[in-house]
Amino acid sequence: MADSTAKRDGLTDVKLDVLGEKKSPRGNAVTPSGLRVVIATATFHVVDGVTITLRKIIRNVKMRGGKVLLLTAPPPGGVKEPGTEHVESIPILSCCVGQADYKIGLRLGKDVEEKLAAFRPHVVHITVPDFACYAAGQWARENQIPLIATWHSNIHDYTLHWGLVGTLIRPFMLVYFRAFYQAVGITYVPSELMRRKMIGEGFQSKEIGNVLKVWGRGVDCEKFHPSKRDEAFRTKHGFAKDNVVVLWVGRCVVEKRPDVYIQVMKFLTKRFPDKVKGLIVGRGDFYNEMCGVKNCVGLGWQNSDDLPRIYASCDVLCFPSRVETFGNVTLEGMASGLPVVAADCCSSHLVESGVNGYAIKGLDNSGYQEAILTLINDVKLRDSMARAGRERAVRDFEITKVMDQMVGNYVEAANTPPFEPKKLPIVACASVVMLLECPYMMIHRLGKLGPVQWAIICGTIVLSAMYLYGGDEESEHEPSYVWMIGVALAIGAQLSGALAKVLFKYYYKIKLRTNKILTLVVSYVCIIILNPILGLAAYSFAAQSLLAPLSILNLVWNAVLANLMLGEGLSKANMVAYVLICSGCLLSSYFGIHVHKDYSYDELMGLFEAPMFRFFILVQVIIAVGAGYVTYVGEKEFPAWIVRIAFGCLSGMLGGNQFLSKSLSEVISAALSDNFNLFFNPGTVFLITVTVLVLVSGLRVLQKGLKSYTAMSLVPIYQGFFTITMVASALVFFREYEYFTVKMAQAYMFSLLLIFSGISQMQPPEMDDATETRGDLEHMA
Repeated sequence: MADSTAKRDGLTDVKLDVLGEKKSPRGNAVTPSGLRVVIATATFHVVDGVTITLRKIIRNVKMRGGKVLLLTAPPPGGVKEPGTEHVESIPILSCCVGQADYKIGLRLGKDVEEKLAAFRPHVVHITVPDFACYAAGQWARENQIPLIATWHSNIHDYTLHWGLVGTLIRPFMLVYFRAFYQAVGITYVPSELMRRKMIGEGFQSKEIGNVLKVWGRGVDCEKFHPSKRDEAFRTKHGFAKDNVVVLWVGRCVVEKRPDVYIQVMKFLTKRFPDKVKGLIVGRGDFYNEMCGVKNCVGLGWQNSDDLPRIYASCDVLCFPSRVETFGNVTLEGMASGLPVVAADCCSSHLVESGVNGYAIKGLDNSGYQEAILTLINDVKLRDSMARAGRERAVRDFEITKVMDQMVGNYVEAANTPPFEPKKLPIVACASVVMLLECPYMMIHRLGKLGPVQWAIICGTIVLSAMYLYGGDEESEHEPSYVWMIGVALAIGAQLSGALAKVLFKYYYKIKLRTNKILTLVVSYVCIIILNPILGLAAYSFAAQSLLAPLSILNLVWNAVLANLMLGEGLSKANMVAYVLICSGCLLSSYFGIHVHKDYSYDELMGLFEAPMFRFFILVQVIIAVGAGYVTYVGEKEFPAWIVRIAFGCLSGMLGGNQFLSKSLSEVISAALSDNFNLFFNPGTVFLITVTVLVLVSGLRVLQKGLKSYTAMSLVPIYQGFFTITMVASALVFFREYEYFTVKMAQAYMFSLLLIFSGISQMQPPEMDDATETRGDLEHMA
């Protein structure tokens, strides 16, 4: 009977031994010296907070005589570390982490399952919610082995910094994460603050019976010690004895807020050009830009043996990340005798403002600037905070006590019957895994295609759509070709605007004074004269809904010109994005409205009185009031992703009301043909005033949003709402929907989908060491 059961369940004899062992009397209780633990993680070869913590755990278990088998994705060379087994994996999307060596585990594989059974673990510990860890959890449940989890990264909060893609996928990630961790009896989180946050997000369920418990983090206070300060190290990197060195440690990616460090260092080095220095330890998309700031030196990734000397040889630690679960970097800085300036939402459990550093509220850079400025000017305060931080680290976070707690957690779990949920979140979790894994694999395979392959795919789609739908041949209105002039003028307007922005940056690279003046003149001519004239002229030849999608070409022109004139690299992901955007623009031009109607002054004024238009304005006002309130209150009451969307929505909606610009263009045409005075007409003056006010307000809101959020996370949202509002206002105000056939409308919507897909694909540009001015967040606007 036992043999048939084994065959039916696919269990080997070893697995049956495992089950038999777990049913043994409690007299054979598991002890630390005989403990066998399986730890499943994602990317063990990368040096980050997760792997550093896991290495400490493994070391501590082995010191007490226990054994550990670690499951992880293979490193780039494929060489196994002792005590590890490699699971099947694929690279994580680079837009998520900013580093190509991070991977997602897919499944365990038959070999790994056999080695798990042979290892006969007492407890399985999963550390990330990827598909391989889910499979490890399933294996533990099937074999009646206790399962625990630890929470290391607020991955769902990272998505708040990934632009439109992050906004769209965050709800799905939360559903999956909840189901994943609800299926585990105990999940250990780093702090009470994090536990309350996760309970509020639904990770603990009374109906299911899982619980969240606090297991903090620790630091080796002998390894990280103020005595490791090395003046020779400072001299080697150009730091004088009286210099104040502001340290950054961690991944240089958008969610860690490198933009704060960049702006703070620009402010400080401008004020103290010979006194303040910066040191960057880490890698990521923003590394080159951070190193390009005056007086800043980059060391890249450093091994754990060199970090204590680096910490102790600096003077202040700046750590503005708002997505940390605990803050290992903060704790290491405290143990090394550094005052810490960090975000309060993640480090307030470690940093007591005014005692051992400053916990900064909100997103504004000024808090960090003022805090570090205070520390620069007051040496005694800096020294007292350094001592207080060191004392707190030694008293409350010494590594041995914390690691002993985790070994105790393992032993407790091993001697406790496996968790059985009151409900079955495992079923929900499994279904979500299937739903997520298939699209992710599809995205991964599509991501391996180059720009040329994407161009061929998009070209085939465009030609097929043109052949199947046939443009506006079915329209009842007489086709006209003057729309082509409008399209050409609109493309020229976007080109002149992008050229002006690139020339503004190119100005700083020119040394000859005559050429600098010439460049500046050309850039102002482009932005002040050519751009508005071409834009207004385009409205005189083409429908607004036809021109609306072309506004996004500004992003493409900016990237192409920056590559040609400034030498800025074009990433593969961005080239794919530009192929999608251009394909969508081509389709929208082909399937848009090719009929243009001229309006008299009285006809235009009558459009403002239409009931449908008034309802449209009312809806806009309601949305604007709501978005304005969210941007005004900010993150005091709303999550960061909602505030970011509100900024993008409000600025894009204001800027997208291009029916005002088109109306102004039509009024000018009417004034020229009917010979009435443009500037002494109350309606015209009102129209000009409202047009300027609305457009300037939109830019002002965008500018304010860029103070708190990166351009790559905010501008795509702005551009999306800009285009949607521009299309909607054209259809409602000028009633352009009357000119669409069903096939035209379908193809037009598909073209917009292609454009928005391109926007969501965009990633931050790679920066070059030589140019400081390239770091301004506003340059993409």
